[in-house]
Amino acid sequence: MTHQSGTYGNQGKPEPTLTEQVAQGATTAVNKTTEFASEALDQADEWLKPVGLSLKEKPGTVLAVVGGLAFAAGALWMLRSSRQQSQTAAWMSELSNYARRFRE
Repeated sequence: MTHQSGTYGNQGKPEPTLTEQVAQGATTAVNKTTEFASEALDQADEWLKPVGLSLKEKPGTVLAVVGGLAFAAGALWMLRSSRQQSQTAAWMSELSNYARRFRE
C-alpha cells in the first residue's frame, strides 16, 4: 500500500484557505437567509390576503395592525399578571397573620 498526499479527492486542487472557507460559509448563510426571508414574506402575505392586507402593498398598515394586536395582548397579560401578584400579596399577608398568631 502506498500513502497518498493530502490532496486526495481534490484532484490536484489546493485546499481552500481558512479565509476562503469562512467566506464561502458566509455566502451560503446569506443565500439561505435571503431565501428563507423571501419564503416567510410570501407565506405571511398569503395568510393576510383573506383579511384584505398585504405586506408588499401596505406594509405600514400591516405593521400598525400587528402592533395594535401586540399591544392588546400585552395589556391583557399585564392585567392578568397584576391580579396574580395581588393574590400572592394576599396569601403572604395571610401567612404573616398565621405567624403572628403562633407567636402570641
